[in-house]
Amino acid sequence: MREKFKLAHNYDNNKNNDGVKRMKIMIVDDDDSIREILKVMLKNCEIVEASDGLEAIEIYKQLRPDVILMDVMMPRVDGIEATKEILKLDPNAVVIGLTAFAKGKGKDLLKAGARRIIEKPFTRKKIIEIIEKLANPNSD
Repeated sequence: MREKFKLAHNYDNNKNNDGVKRMKIMIVDDDDSIREILKVMLKNCEIVEASDGLEAIEIYKQLRPDVILMDVMMPRVDGIEATKEILKLDPNAVVIGLTAFAKGKGKDLLKAGARRIIEKPFTRKKIIEIIEKLANPNSD
């Protein structure tokens, strides 16, 4: 059974005051500025970064983050192939696509196994809402 996650609380070490586990999120994007923006938006989470799909696969093998925010278009290995490889390692991995090309490449990422696509530009509220929903599928 997965632990319940909440992003709206302040966290002390790895758990918040309610004993809710601090979420580990991997941000995968070749754009440094997007990764920095997401780190600020998700400041209450443990953040792991990858700048391309190949790096994301290797980091996933080691750290098994709770949620992956995956860009689609990246060098070396794109988000579509990285998502397929990560889901081979762990069919329960939670991959959320981030793309400016939601109607085209976003559909390909969904076919690869991403649970949801968030179109760029995005808001903090939208990111947190989707992460919490997908990380806690049995919550109301």
